[in-house]
Amino acid sequence: MERRSLCGVLVILCVLLLPGLVAAQSQIAGTVKDESGGVLPGVTVEAASPALIEKSKSAVTDANGRYEIVDLRQGTYKVTFTLTGFQSVVRDGVELPANFTATINADLKVGSLEETITVSGQTPLVDVQQAAKTQVITRDLIDSLPSTRNIMSVGNFVPGIRMGTPDIGGSRSMEQPSPRAHGLATGQTVQQVDGMSVNSAETCLCQSYFDDALNAEVTVTTSTQSAEQSSGGIRTNSIPKDGGNVVSGAVFLGGSKHDWQSNNINAYLRSQNITSANGIVHIQNFDGSLGGPFQKDKLWFFIAARHISTDELVANTPAFLIAPNGEFIRSLLDQYIRNTTARMTWQISQKNKFAAMFQRTWKRKGKDFTFGVDPRAGTQRDPHHAHYAIGDGKYTNTLSSKILIEAGYSTAYQHWTGFVQPQTDLPRYLPSGQVNPAWIANAQKNDTALNINPQCAYSFGCTTWVNESQDQRTDDTRRVVVAAMSYVTGTHNIKFGLQDSFGPVHVFTDRQADLTENYRNGLPNNVTVYTTPAASLVHVNYDLGYYVQDSWTISRLTLSPGLRVENFNSQIDETTNPAGRFAPARFFPAVKNLPNWNGDLAPRFSMAYDLFGTGRTALKFGWSRYYQQLTGNFAQNYVSATQSETRNWFDCDINAAGTGCSGVNLPTNGDGIAQANEIGPSKNPTFGQRVDRNPAPGIKRQSNDETMVAVSHQLFSGVSVTAGYYRRTYANISITRHTNVSFADYTSFNVQTPNITSPNLAGGTDSTLTGLFTPGAPLTVYNISSAAAAIYGSGLVDLNVPDQSIYNGFDFLVQARVRGGGTLLGSWSTEKNVSVFCSSNDDPNGPAVNDLYLGAGIVSNGGRFCDERKFHVPFTSEFKASGSYPLPLAFEVGAVLQSYAGTPRVITYNVPAPLFPGGQNNPESIILNPPGSLRYPRYNQVDFNVKKNFRVGRKTFSGQIDLFNALNQNAIWARNNSIGASLGQVQQILQGRIMRLAFQMRF
Repeated sequence: MERRSLCGVLVILCVLLLPGLVAAQSQIAGTVKDESGGVLPGVTVEAASPALIEKSKSAVTDANGRYEIVDLRQGTYKVTFTLTGFQSVVRDGVELPANFTATINADLKVGSLEETITVSGQTPLVDVQQAAKTQVITRDLIDSLPSTRNIMSVGNFVPGIRMGTPDIGGSRSMEQPSPRAHGLATGQTVQQVDGMSVNSAETCLCQSYFDDALNAEVTVTTSTQSAEQSSGGIRTNSIPKDGGNVVSGAVFLGGSKHDWQSNNINAYLRSQNITSANGIVHIQNFDGSLGGPFQKDKLWFFIAARHISTDELVANTPAFLIAPNGEFIRSLLDQYIRNTTARMTWQISQKNKFAAMFQRTWKRKGKDFTFGVDPRAGTQRDPHHAHYAIGDGKYTNTLSSKILIEAGYSTAYQHWTGFVQPQTDLPRYLPSGQVNPAWIANAQKNDTALNINPQCAYSFGCTTWVNESQDQRTDDTRRVVVAAMSYVTGTHNIKFGLQDSFGPVHVFTDRQADLTENYRNGLPNNVTVYTTPAASLVHVNYDLGYYVQDSWTISRLTLSPGLRVENFNSQIDETTNPAGRFAPARFFPAVKNLPNWNGDLAPRFSMAYDLFGTGRTALKFGWSRYYQQLTGNFAQNYVSATQSETRNWFDCDINAAGTGCSGVNLPTNGDGIAQANEIGPSKNPTFGQRVDRNPAPGIKRQSNDETMVAVSHQLFSGVSVTAGYYRRTYANISITRHTNVSFADYTSFNVQTPNITSPNLAGGTDSTLTGLFTPGAPLTVYNISSAAAAIYGSGLVDLNVPDQSIYNGFDFLVQARVRGGGTLLGSWSTEKNVSVFCSSNDDPNGPAVNDLYLGAGIVSNGGRFCDERKFHVPFTSEFKASGSYPLPLAFEVGAVLQSYAGTPRVITYNVPAPLFPGGQNNPESIILNPPGSLRYPRYNQVDFNVKKNFRVGRKTFSGQIDLFNALNQNAIWARNNSIGASLGQVQQILQGRIMRLAFQMRF
């Protein structure tokens, strides 16, 4: 608490006494010499631009003749060098992108100040002082390319970044496309607005919705983050528009509809029993903005409003159908996002500036479901229960040309409710106070195969019907406070600072019937029971990092050592949960210091060497340690909220032993309702009480180490290339150990490897699996003892283990400014990630788990496939190219190419209960194919547009046609990978070609 109080005092002092924050986005630096080559101290260097509300910033060269002007916004600059007794030198038209250090050197000749020499030259393309790998996505690039204008998928243009789900024409505008890069999954992605974090406080650390109209530029950094940043994942920083001294605005109106989308189902896909692809009903994107001065050079404003609607069709699912009960159903995902934004920039004085932004978002989802899910079972959100907002406020105080004080505050909140459809959202209790029998019968029902029944709307059957999920209300608010001071000379740029984030993460859950009924090929198999209703009340007390970062230039070498100290503390608040069907009313006291990690050191070191002293070639190296980005996700592991367990259920009265039905193991009731006398009590005596899971004493925070080596070179005017190698490894990976269970509690037995035929596919097989494993071959399965199964969910301890995830990757990038005004960006990347998750000894079957480190598929936790280094996991390559070029008669063309290797595909086998000698005590899912042996097909996408520009006075108009997936590719994106009747069923393919008509106006 003393540490917390001290940090709070420091923040308040920085905010009140030394106000200021603007993240130093860009710099202009260099060396000034005389005619003989000697360095010149005392030269005044001024950088002026309309992008600065204060008009200009200046610095003075130090004893080494070096200067550095920091805290510059992106824009076009005029740089002036003046010194008494020398002629002034002006370097005009310097284009400064965000997050870039432009090296501008000058040679002064003896003469009077009235004599001015204007020097022409190309804007530098190579940053010879920073090692971080940053790609700048300019406003012109966003407007000229066939872009989805979605901040979450802007990484499509950036080498080494891959989306978890492709965003075709804006089809992912409603959901997270899950970007990942260089061995880190989307949970480590950082989203910033003008250097201030706006990630949510949810356990996913999700990105926030953001209006593209506010973007002046977007920078995307994928490696070698400085000590100012906590996470080593992708950092997306939106540089917002300020308004300016002239009133200006923009309008974008773009839309697509179902008739403009091509059918990409071919004969092969029809043989795989896919009759219709996932697609769109419509996509609408209407965005308008206006900015200008309240008072010239003093107070600027910027406002914007946006509406995006993306109605989607689900593969193999008709858009409209009549259910068996005669109900007419619109079987589509109908959804929209609307937001309003306001930003203000106030130049209080020449040295003091304040800027603030707030954006409010409303989200609607009428239905949310996937193939096999009855649309009436899908969840929904409405704008009255789906509130999102982000905002920040910053103040900058330039005390002198050498000292910059920064401080600020940002927030992001996500208050939303996802609930079942109104017609299936039944009350738990009758007016009499008795449990509602209809509510008990309203349980979610799942099957391993398509189940044809009167409650399913589809003639081909459902894998989930009645209900799909739980009711969930999430109330989380993340608050971030930052403060820093920079001391800048020409040779050194030293920055000290701190950042703290805190706030509640509250989740409330309920569920119809408090259970789900699970069928196997049409027959009742088991139920999963839950301790709902329940609340998870977690609070992050502090996520505090304080740091020092230096940038020290010695001749042509710039060293950037840094050190960040990470501190994290969260707790579980006291919680009262009402009684449910399988749990009594419960009260849980607060649990503090869960965890209490302080003093974790995160060193950073990078260097950049101007190889020939020309500013055209830079050798770069970086080594960094990062700690896992957290919110309430650590403490939520130990919340006694929703617990679950699986119990056998055969839709009949169980016998005294609880292992089957009375007399025979066949349905004798058959009403499809899991009743208390059919599932029996819990075998776990602590079920419904405080969760028996704890962190091991001394457990450490997970970290990862990144190494980067790169070279950047400007080939000739307007063209640069960069090649880099990246490696990432982990430390302090943690697993959950079931301390009450050991290998001795398992008994092995052999079954035959199942056949891969599927009656749902033409020809009865998924041909991609042929030869992958041998049907009928012995397959070893382990069955836990009934006594151990009863206590399997208790005695859980989280501890650090020497498991590993190892990433190696290479990137090659070409950037060009084509003569005539065109741009080109091309890249090739190749990478490989192998996991070693062999420390688990709780289940020798090696259950399949999500790969949380790479974020691409599932891996084996223990078992025969746990060490992927023993198998052939190949490098995979991706190619990207994008560019635009102006044509005669004010036409313009743009194109984007993306080509990715398919993601890993893992085949699992849920061993049937009758094959377990003496009865199945725990469900077991076995991975059948070795790592690296099976992948989805390569995914290629070409987007193309043609634009016609018109100019009338100050107004620029353009009409354009965009083609997304112009070649109408149909790569398979997802299949059913579980052995059974639906094995190989195609669930999702790349959406077919979408045409968008759009209109833009700027003035």
